[in-house]
Amino acid sequence: MDALINVTNLGKRYDGFHLEDIGLAVEAGTVVGLIGSNGAGKTTTIKMLLGILQPDEGEGEVLGCPIGKGMFLEGSVKERIGVVLDTCAFPETSKVKDVATLGRFAYRNWDAKRFGALCERFELAPKKNVKELSRGMGMKLMLAFALSHDPELLVLDEATAGLDPMARDEVLDILRDFMKADDHAILLSTHITNDLEKIADEIICIDGGKLVFDLPKDEVCDVA
Repeated sequence: MDALINVTNLGKRYDGFHLEDIGLAVEAGTVVGLIGSNGAGKTTTIKMLLGILQPDEGEGEVLGCPIGKGMFLEGSVKERIGVVLDTCAFPETSKVKDVATLGRFAYRNWDAKRFGALCERFELAPKKNVKELSRGMGMKLMLAFALSHDPELLVLDEATAGLDPMARDEVLDILRDFMKADDHAILLSTHITNDLEKIADEIICIDGGKLVFDLPKDEVCDVA
């Protein structure tokens, strides 16, 4: 299988913190879990992969586009990535139906019917204000948005946080549906290891800014 993400020695320096020597590969047809304590460097890693942050060290490719110091993801590549970050990214003054309008202008492959069906499944009323959504419902809105422009790669940062167990299982079912296409892949950062036991193929652990292990899920579960 081709790697949709393949990076080596990624690093980022902050005052008092150094993320260093992060290497990972996410192959088509796989779900890779990213774990680590708060402040370990998971979100920084994800933001470098998405081009939100510039790495100070290292290099690699995301969907064939080079990343590294001074490099930025091309717009055509970003369209092929569905993103759910750890906070709802939509303006608080907007309504759910406004998010659909945003998607239509932002993505050439926007699927309004898909977005509407997901919002209905998630019980997101079109006239509901974003500021009235709980954290969990905000994550559902972002997931519906991320899945509605035909991405090849999903990058999720704590996407199931704030959801009750039944809602988390519903999200995992949707992710399984996404993975029915052989050319799709998911990078899922979470602290809920039970979710990874249900869906991940591989688990990567970062702690204190360093890569601790990168193993098949079954090997991690056997050790645990």
